[in-house]
Amino acid sequence: MVIFSVLLISLIFVTDPVRAESQDACAIWLCLPAGFPQGCAGAYGEFKYRLKKRRPPLPDLSSCTTGPNGEKSKGHYQLGYEKYYPCEDGFKLKVKIDPEAGGWARCISDNHNKLPCSYKKGLNISHNGDRCHYYYPAKRRQKPSYIKMWVNGEYLGQYFW
Repeated sequence: MVIFSVLLISLIFVTDPVRAESQDACAIWLCLPAGFPQGCAGAYGEFKYRLKKRRPPLPDLSSCTTGPNGEKSKGHYQLGYEKYYPCEDGFKLKVKIDPEAGGWARCISDNHNKLPCSYKKGLNISHNGDRCHYYYPAKRRQKPSYIKMWVNGEYLGQYFW
């Protein structure tokens, strides 16, 4: 009975220490903004594993770092999906999803010129009444998912996967 009481008291009053993440998981914070360069194979493997298992892609940064005075760093991230590369200045992305027509994605000029339209190299011309505008096919990303990262309020960058 005495052993049971000691065990019960130790379970009540002893708190769990904060669990640190693995070295590979913590290395994601360093390797991801650089695109997982040489020496980051373990971090890249952990990153893919976390995505596959539908876990947060990055561990809590405070479980990975401690400053010189014992303070914790704060990091956060934002996930997103961007199917197409941004259009050039003066053009806007327009996507038409029409099953019968096959759909398309174009970067269309902001300004609409009155007819007649003059040919511009690398651009197509579309007519709408007495107006025309220029467009070119939008370029689709091979890796459309992205993550944006911040540490202590400082933006680290955006990485696509």
